[in-house]
Amino acid sequence: MKINIIDDIPDEGLSLDLTEEGHALTELAGGKLEYSFTSPVAVHLDLTKTDGNVFVSGDIKTGISVPCSRCLNEFVLPFETDFSIFYTMGKEEETEKELKPGDIDVNYLSGPELDTTEMVLAQITLEMPMQPLCKPECKGLCPRCGADLNRGECGCPSEEKVDPRFAKLKGFKVE
Repeated sequence: MKINIIDDIPDEGLSLDLTEEGHALTELAGGKLEYSFTSPVAVHLDLTKTDGNVFVSGDIKTGISVPCSRCLNEFVLPFETDFSIFYTMGKEEETEKELKPGDIDVNYLSGPELDTTEMVLAQITLEMPMQPLCKPECKGLCPRCGADLNRGECGCPSEEKVDPRFAKLKGFKVE
């Protein structure tokens, strides 16, 4: 959904509840997301404008299917996040400059429209965990045979399970 900042946002602000379909967000990313959506993306937005600037705050709720970073099994991650973004009108300067702490929180709009779909996709991507886990106690895969250790012990002998980088420490005794 595109919002015209000048015409669509009244002086008292605008509050919206949107539902984005997961396939629309995946298409926007060129089909290159490392996750998929298991439910529609529910978004609540509060928009306020002042002198060509727009402040957006809101929350996002959805379900995301993602592989566990330890055992590689797909699982559904319940995704909820709150966010706030500050936009200013005008182009970001093309020249190199030193960023001040306040510059990091500023986003630039080149035109009078704000694309909520792009904003939602960016917030989901920023808030996705770098190493999602199916459960905190996930045991992962055996480094030798690749068996899923959550389903039980693998057939590798226990001596082989020692990481070769630490093999010399095997006989080390502290007195």
